[in-house]
Amino acid sequence: MLSTHCDNAPNSCRLALEHCQDLFRPGERVSFHSNGIDIGNDKRIDLSRATRWQPYALYLSPQRRQEIDWQGLAQITQASVVQSSSLFYFQSDNIFYQEMSRLLQLHRAKLILALREDNYFAIENEMTALLGLGIGLTPTGDDYLSGLSAVLFINGHPANKYRSLFISVLARARNQTTLLSAITLREAIEQRFRESIHDFIYHALNGEQQNIQQFINEIKKIGSSSGCDMLCGMADAFALTRYDGGNHVNQDCD
Repeated sequence: MLSTHCDNAPNSCRLALEHCQDLFRPGERVSFHSNGIDIGNDKRIDLSRATRWQPYALYLSPQRRQEIDWQGLAQITQASVVQSSSLFYFQSDNIFYQEMSRLLQLHRAKLILALREDNYFAIENEMTALLGLGIGLTPTGDDYLSGLSAVLFINGHPANKYRSLFISVLARARNQTTLLSAITLREAIEQRFRESIHDFIYHALNGEQQNIQQFINEIKKIGSSSGCDMLCGMADAFALTRYDGGNHVNQDCD
């Protein structure tokens, strides 16, 4: 259940309320019906006049793949999170977080190299290493993979050949992370994500980069650091998508 200040999202019901936290109680029974949702013994959400959020389908044509400044998009996106709350760029003296940040950067770099080299075995190993790595209800590594998947698995993107591999790795290593995080990553692989992420990618694909920072700022509001971690993944995916005339993804982050 989302309050009115939140953006639309998959598997969610957005209510015309400023706050939801005082309305629902843990353990209340939820019953779904064709025209509404019953919660507990005293609440019903009438869906008969509700509208369904239907985002535009994202598609990357070969022509757009040549025209888009992927490296520029990667640099803008990356620059927005370097001085953020992302654990990828942890800057304090906590030894535990320092080590976690080191591992995140290590497996991030190895995963990108594996994708560049089309090394399925290494992709599986590095994705497994990132799953559940980090802090929060959706760990840092999972959020990074969600951002990466949101771009790499756009319809028409050459990296779609890795989609079944990502799904199988997530299914096998599901117990390494939280249920919510596993669902979020699976949805991102299936191209189902929050409206703020959809709007950012949609404008990036359509070459509307003049006001791209405002869409980045909306994503940064997701969770305490989840949005920033997702942006790290999207930045790497943009760099990987740099057109080089072939049918494989390429990368040049530096």
